[in-house]
Amino acid sequence: MSMNASDITEALFGISSGIVVYPEITKGFIESGHGKGVDSFREYVREIGYSDAKVEEILLELYREIKIRATNPEYEKLLAAACSEIGAFYLDLEHDKAEEFLLEAFSIRSRLYGSEGALLLANTMNRLGVFYSQRGKDEKAETMFFDAYTILKELYEIDSRFEEDYTLAANNLGTFYFEAGRAKEGLKYLFEALNHKEVLPCGGAIPLFNIALCYEDVGEYRKAADHFIKAATIKSGILDARGALERAVKITNPDYVRKRLEEMFNQGEIDQEVFETLVSYLEVI
Repeated sequence: MSMNASDITEALFGISSGIVVYPEITKGFIESGHGKGVDSFREYVREIGYSDAKVEEILLELYREIKIRATNPEYEKLLAAACSEIGAFYLDLEHDKAEEFLLEAFSIRSRLYGSEGALLLANTMNRLGVFYSQRGKDEKAETMFFDAYTILKELYEIDSRFEEDYTLAANNLGTFYFEAGRAKEGLKYLFEALNHKEVLPCGGAIPLFNIALCYEDVGEYRKAADHFIKAATIKSGILDARGALERAVKITNPDYVRKRLEEMFNQGEIDQEVFETLVSYLEVI
């Protein structure tokens, strides 16, 4: 079953253009039944025997074709989307070219108006924040993460549909501060994210875990252990519950961790299945 996309730019960047490149590969992708997006395209390209080098070749050819057409303002959004996704591709490869494309996306999106433009701009800023953070450019990373957070918080205050984006931005900012050795500052934004845990795919497990890391970093080990334990109790499918418990045991002791689990079970905060699973982990830690 083919995806619902009329051409390769819609399949990769979400905007149709009629542009055709490498039809022997891109047409096959559209008809393959894979999902949309660059990650799905990378998977398809590997399946047919090529590497990420071929993906890069096709993405850059698409970029050139879009750039040629971008003298027409109607192609601005497509160019921004392409730059953002190509930048994310390079970011995943930890390649310096990520900055070039993300900055171009940033430049275009900073000229777009309305909530959609602001959301896209903030998403690009988050990606730039990741890029700069990976390279130890903390001042630039902080600017990007903080400005993205500010934009998304303002959008959320106007329209609740942006709650998840705002919450993720708060978590990103708090995590950045922890990784930059500024755990006390990080706690503010991580607790802010935790207040909206219902909208997160992880159910709050990731902010809880990161809060625990911050408390551990500043030497508040009981608070850290309590948050590691709480993170472990959430069935997120994302966080390693056993790993979180191991960290709690390491900074306290097995008896403390078991006592806290018993208290949570007796108070109805966790069900029997979660309690028994976590206790079984404790027995082999």
